[in-house]
Amino acid sequence: SGDRQGALTSITEAVAIRRTLATGPNGPAFLPNLATSLNNLSVQQSETGDRQGALHASDQVISEFPSGPQAELLVSRASTWRRAQDDHAGAIADLISAARHADETTDPTWAGRARRAVRGLIGTLQQDSLYRPALEQVRQDLPTWASGDLPHESVGRFNQWLSAESWAEREAFLKQTYTLLTTRQEQAALEIARAVYPEATALTDLADLTTAAAEHGLDRVLDEHRAFNTAADLVRQWLATPTWPEDLDFLGEHPALTNGPLVRELLGSLSDDPASRQHLGILGLTEHMAVPDIYDAVTDLSTAVDTAMDFIEQGQPDGLPWLLLTVPMLTRIPFIAPYVMAVHQVFFPMKAEEAHASPSPAEFMGQAAEQGSEVQRGAGAARLRALARRRPEHAAALDNLVGILTTDPAKATASGTASDAG
Repeated sequence: SGDRQGALTSITEAVAIRRTLATGPNGPAFLPNLATSLNNLSVQQSETGDRQGALHASDQVISEFPSGPQAELLVSRASTWRRAQDDHAGAIADLISAARHADETTDPTWAGRARRAVRGLIGTLQQDSLYRPALEQVRQDLPTWASGDLPHESVGRFNQWLSAESWAEREAFLKQTYTLLTTRQEQAALEIARAVYPEATALTDLADLTTAAAEHGLDRVLDEHRAFNTAADLVRQWLATPTWPEDLDFLGEHPALTNGPLVRELLGSLSDDPASRQHLGILGLTEHMAVPDIYDAVTDLSTAVDTAMDFIEQGQPDGLPWLLLTVPMLTRIPFIAPYVMAVHQVFFPMKAEEAHASPSPAEFMGQAAEQGSEVQRGAGAARLRALARRRPEHAAALDNLVGILTTDPAKATASGTASDAG
């Protein structure tokens, strides 16, 4: 009796330790150990005659975890302790609960782990004649992925798709297997595979491709994806050039980079990457200036400043957005940054939902007036007047900026203070 109590105490401590580890940064690695300890604890409590206490303690620990880990722990309990106790109804109840939790899991990695665990449990229970009738009765309560048929031949084909290392290999695979992939049985198997392996996003790509091919024809879909992947490879190579001179040479050697919108769409889709934004700016600038001059601006900040001023004076503000993408340092230079941003916002006003988070053109130009020297303010005003003559539709807004820029900031501040005092 004393030994049993000591074992119970020891296992309870092991559960507490492993529960802490399973909720930590490397939690997934410790979850199987926690499941083992929980089952050992349940066995010990059951042997003392406290089966309900064992179930309650296990439920309490399991409930503390998110859906994915809950599903795994329930599968472990069903396949070990429940079966050892000949608790058929309890094992089936844990199975249904685990499947529900696995379906609720939004994290692809956890969803995959949990769903595969559920399918593994079903496979184990089906080998036991005592469970087969119960499994048939609850089949309708289980999601399709849990008990649906996933033939070995289909799994082999899907693995072949996943192992393809290039678009050429995938295209060859599609041409060879397309007729088979579009059968009802294979489509059903693909849906189950996507659910059971949600982290394998290429399976979703395969499903999307077959759906598109059914609607538009396989040849057209393959042509479109071939063009996309060719452009994507070209973009990756361009972004990988180690120096700006090599970057310039690569652009000159591959006119496909500047022909058509696909490359720009790809770079735009990678807008979180600074290098992608910069190269998108380079392509935009090719419509406004010679390519060698673009790279001069990229590699020399004073040249970039001169380019921005030229765009304004010569009535080409359309080049400013691309220049700001290409040379982001322009947005950090005193006077130049707020001056250029003021002009930029006159011609390219921000969306209403974004405007509240950014200064207005007048506020930007007020900053420029405070930061600039008398010479800078005078030259800046002259450029704004030249721009207003070339773009009369914006003359009123530009004249307002001229007024702000040519007002002595010190006098404006003193005047505002006196007015406030009065």
